[in-house]
Amino acid sequence: MNVKDQDLFETIYEENFLRRDLGAIVHRPDIALTELVANAYDAGASKVKVIVPDELGGTLVVEDNGVGMTEKHFRQRWMMLRYNRLAHQGPNVSFPPERQGLKRKAFGRNGIGRHGLLCFGDEYQVETWRDGKSLLFNVSVSSGEQPLTVISKEEVDKPGHGTRLSVPVAQHFQSGDVVSEILSARFISTPDFSISVNGNTVPLHEHPGVIDQAELVVGTTKLKVTLVDSKQGRSDNFFQGVAVWVGGRRVGEPGWALGGVSLADGRKAFGKRFIVVVETDGLRDDVVEDWSGFKPGSPMVKSVAEKLSTYINQWRRELLQDEVREAKEDVLYNNKQDLKTLSRVEIIEVSQFVDGLLDENPDLDPKILQLAVKAAINLEKSRSGQSLLNKLSSISIDDIDSLDELLAEWTARDALIALSEIDIRLKVIEALHRFSGDKDADELHTIHPLILKARWLFGPEFESNEYSSNVGLVKTIEQVFGKQVDADAFINAKKRPDIVVLKQSTIGAKALEAVDENGHDRTKSVLLIEVKRGGFSIGREEMNQADGYVQDIAYSEYLGSRPFVNAFVVGEKIEPKTAANKEIKDSDNEAQLLGKVTAITFSILISTAEKRLFKLREKLGRYAKIEDDELLSSVLSSSSIQLPLNTH
Repeated sequence: MNVKDQDLFETIYEENFLRRDLGAIVHRPDIALTELVANAYDAGASKVKVIVPDELGGTLVVEDNGVGMTEKHFRQRWMMLRYNRLAHQGPNVSFPPERQGLKRKAFGRNGIGRHGLLCFGDEYQVETWRDGKSLLFNVSVSSGEQPLTVISKEEVDKPGHGTRLSVPVAQHFQSGDVVSEILSARFISTPDFSISVNGNTVPLHEHPGVIDQAELVVGTTKLKVTLVDSKQGRSDNFFQGVAVWVGGRRVGEPGWALGGVSLADGRKAFGKRFIVVVETDGLRDDVVEDWSGFKPGSPMVKSVAEKLSTYINQWRRELLQDEVREAKEDVLYNNKQDLKTLSRVEIIEVSQFVDGLLDENPDLDPKILQLAVKAAINLEKSRSGQSLLNKLSSISIDDIDSLDELLAEWTARDALIALSEIDIRLKVIEALHRFSGDKDADELHTIHPLILKARWLFGPEFESNEYSSNVGLVKTIEQVFGKQVDADAFINAKKRPDIVVLKQSTIGAKALEAVDENGHDRTKSVLLIEVKRGGFSIGREEMNQADGYVQDIAYSEYLGSRPFVNAFVVGEKIEPKTAANKEIKDSDNEAQLLGKVTAITFSILISTAEKRLFKLREKLGRYAKIEDDELLSSVLSSSSIQLPLNTH
């Protein structure tokens, strides 16, 4: 035989090849379930029945009444990796004989949707019937020459048409309620398509609390826009922000950014309360293949986003006008004594300043508004010289040279901001220094809140006020720590969902979001701080426990991405032979880090903070004279000025 005609080397596949190749669909049950239902939609089904088991080990079933497959179809479509649906079947859905004449655009493009079954187990069953014949295939993940193998096949007579997929759930178990929530948030009801879970029809994204419905036109693309007040709907609202459905299927994850355009601030009142649903039959060519978002840099998506921005801003002003009126009345009333010192013209200027500020930012934080009005009043005073003369007349001779030197390099405003922040941080250090060694201190109401609040203690990279709670993080925290909470240990007065009290520790979590290339909000990183109770040492068990927390959070289906998790465990001491630093690697790709765990003692935390602030607490001396109650009240009620990060 000619060597050129001989196959010298056979292609073989590593174990878990498919799991590494397919990505999120085999790791995130929300994506897997969505793709399996989308496959039924593409098969021309009018009904999809999902049967969810009660526990791990039970069988998950997805059955539809679509066109079904012949053995040839199964070989060519199901068993072909990366099957190109558009090339082989075109963009339109084929329907069973009794539904001919209907029109539907297919969701599928890249041929990975059927592999959603592998999210739940390595073996599954496909029963598909049409033309009077039913075929039953048992399929298994394998290695070697074939990454996917049909281990058995049966054929029997059966009328009708459809496909039934079943898989024993060995991992990623989801309850029926969770599955219903996932599907209702990802599909919109159409006259020819319905889904049921365990016999109950899923309300495919009903919109309670509808405020407005409008039709917007961008070029030749029509958009049906629905504005929803989430307070009138479900209390456990599945998403916030703008959600775009193309042809009845949601594109990517909802958020307050689209096509690189920011539509609202998700941390403020409007962003937290209202939802915008966009439905269109256009934009199909702008959706990426796996429907995880829109193509980066799409001019059409950007134009749509700009149109939506105008619509949202108009409604934001209208919906918040009562709050705006009350905010203005409150802030002017709170400053009425200072306003009395101004002339009538100056009062009008301050009032107009407030109107302009609230018109641009109707959901502005009251604290920021208060500071802004104070600054405006002081500016008016400075113009007339009153404030400056009052301060200069009372300044001591010893401070004149220091003031002259300070103002030569700094503006008064910059100096005030910097000194206020330093003062807050020095008070935090004083409080930790004073109470961390006090065995009689109420640590759950003093030390723990102090550390959880002062993120800057753990490094400058965690100072940004962009670290905050979001819906995905709250659900993740509930999932990871829900069963461990010590209900009797501590009453969380503010019902903070991002703070959890366990029997031996208190845990706080914050997320840092960033806008991805598709203009969607994604959780970029998570900061997890676990503060152990007094006298508790950190050993290998505690580090391994934190390791588990990092993995549970990183793999959570609620975050919409795989964030890097920085976990800090704070305790009185670290046990001998316990590594203080631990990197957590991705089990599927060891080159990728999921996060890291750092053990740190109270004393090191305080010492490091002292050095960062040049030991000013000791040099100034005045902080030791502050009474305990006054000190705690000051640091626990303060809002430390956090620095913005350039992540967008």
